[in-house]
Amino acid sequence: MSKFLDRLEQISRGSQVALGFGATRPAKVPGMALVGLVSSDYSKGVSAVAELAPDAALIAAPTGKESVSKLTKSLDSKLPWGVRATSMTQDDIQAYIESGCDLLAFPMEGTPIAAVATHEITRILCIAPGIAEEELRAIMALPIDMLLLSMSGHSGPWTLSELASVGSISRRSGDKYVLVEVAQPPDGKELEALRDIGVHGLVVDVGQVPAEALAELKKGLLDMPRQRPGRRTRRDAIVPGSAFLPGEAAEREDDDEEEDDEE
Repeated sequence: MSKFLDRLEQISRGSQVALGFGATRPAKVPGMALVGLVSSDYSKGVSAVAELAPDAALIAAPTGKESVSKLTKSLDSKLPWGVRATSMTQDDIQAYIESGCDLLAFPMEGTPIAAVATHEITRILCIAPGIAEEELRAIMALPIDMLLLSMSGHSGPWTLSELASVGSISRRSGDKYVLVEVAQPPDGKELEALRDIGVHGLVVDVGQVPAEALAELKKGLLDMPRQRPGRRTRRDAIVPGSAFLPGEAAEREDDDEEEDDEE
């Protein structure tokens, strides 16, 4: 199983309370995962990731096995890292895996089926906000592990409209984890709102955000209060208003009416 998937499972469970006299205090677990994105100036970006020590690293569009190996050599061997590619071949996918790639992010178009035909890595599908419900429903049948929603065009304080845009996807994500790419770190209350609406991790470009802000974001994630009981997780998520398809809902209503008439 992918190390990054293991980490997300750990975060979803939260800190386990140690029992017994002299029990070791468990390590603090963040409210959401933090993924450091390296999209340009790879050498500087990888150094920033190494200093930040996030939950995973994602490197945008490197080329070739040697390039990937060279870029990730300075990273901690325990840190899950992966590649975000705009297009790739089956040979590229195999080269990434052989280089130690733990997660692979890709778009729908131009991605060979081989990208999702393996359980060795975390399979991440990149999507844009405003995706049609029919397309999202079809995506849920694909053999992927999580969605990466880009909100990098957002700036300033989060609004209810933007939160609802994220929620419309996270509430329909079924058993898929949801990552959100942001251009600037959300603050404390915004972090809680994103977590509570179904976001499991944030992706931040380490080359576009100052080191101090990245460190503050990491601290903010670690200091998040535990989620209130009763919140749905990805394991038991229910699609609002979609428990039945339109035809099924109508049939159910007709059946109920017939039962009332019989009574």
